[in-house]
Amino acid sequence: SNNVYPGMYVWDGAKWLAYNSKKQNELYEQSNVGSLRSVNGVNIIAGLDSESFTASYTGDYRVEMRVNYGGGGARTPNQGAAPGQSDGYLNIAQASGTFTLTFNGSTYDVPAHAYSTAYDSSEGATNYFAIWQEYTATFIVALSAGDVVPFSMNFTQNLATTYENDGDSGDGRGYIGYDIPCTVEINYVGD
Repeated sequence: SNNVYPGMYVWDGAKWLAYNSKKQNELYEQSNVGSLRSVNGVNIIAGLDSESFTASYTGDYRVEMRVNYGGGGARTPNQGAAPGQSDGYLNIAQASGTFTLTFNGSTYDVPAHAYSTAYDSSEGATNYFAIWQEYTATFIVALSAGDVVPFSMNFTQNLATTYENDGDSGDGRGYIGYDIPCTVEINYVGD
């Protein structure tokens, strides 16, 4: 009696019946934490890099991408720094990039930002990295029963000059899926 799914139900006088008995839900998940490079171009997201979805029904499908991105290690500030470097006791660094989902030949972009902190060593404070933020995007696509839809997701990190090694190597590299994986969820919503 408690085996229900999200959706609309109708009471038939004795029990609740699903209004739409056609159900299809697929969840695709990132397979491991991605460590990024900023000058290398596109970063592949393992587990979401070359997938396919087969539609069981003809009608509309809701596609939701949930992504998260955290910055790497910020440059340690130093007093009297050269131009382009952090000058002070605290560096609150911002990194950015774009997640791109290619679904059945169409692309969907989600911009993302992340923050990290670094203190001058004289402060004796804790530095933080991979302060990630989750972003979502949802769209509806019309599919026919039996359609096999290829999809893939990647991330392009922008140059991060306030991060160690410009965010391109070592501890300066950013992360995707640091605490929770990025996902693509596909649900049939009706005809």
